[in-house]
Amino acid sequence: MNYPLILSGLLDNKVSRFLLSGLINTAFGYAIYAALICLDIPYLVALLISTILGIIFNFFSFGRLVFGGYRDWIVFSKFIFSYALIYLFNGGVLIILTKEFLFSPYLGQMLCIPPGIILSWTLMNYWVYK
Repeated sequence: MNYPLILSGLLDNKVSRFLLSGLINTAFGYAIYAALICLDIPYLVALLISTILGIIFNFFSFGRLVFGGYRDWIVFSKFIFSYALIYLFNGGVLIILTKEFLFSPYLGQMLCIPPGIILSWTLMNYWVYK
């Protein structure tokens, strides 16, 4: 089986590129979040810091790998605003999961990832990089 050819075919699809880029972005953001939690940083502060660092990382990975390299200030402003919405959504769900359902901040954040991916795709594909 020719895996590079299959991978190349998958990367021709915008959704596949988004998911691959998102996997890298999520690993980056979650690693920062988990490291900050290990340092006893409150989980919402850890989420904010990882989101801010992730914005920079994600803008270049999504912009280059998925949406064709947009680099103007209007797109970047929309990108930042989108991640502010994603942070508010994520933070709200994380509070509910940790306070009401007593999940750990680690597990709570893992459970926030799938709906965050859907929200992120919707904002990036239909508004930021429209």
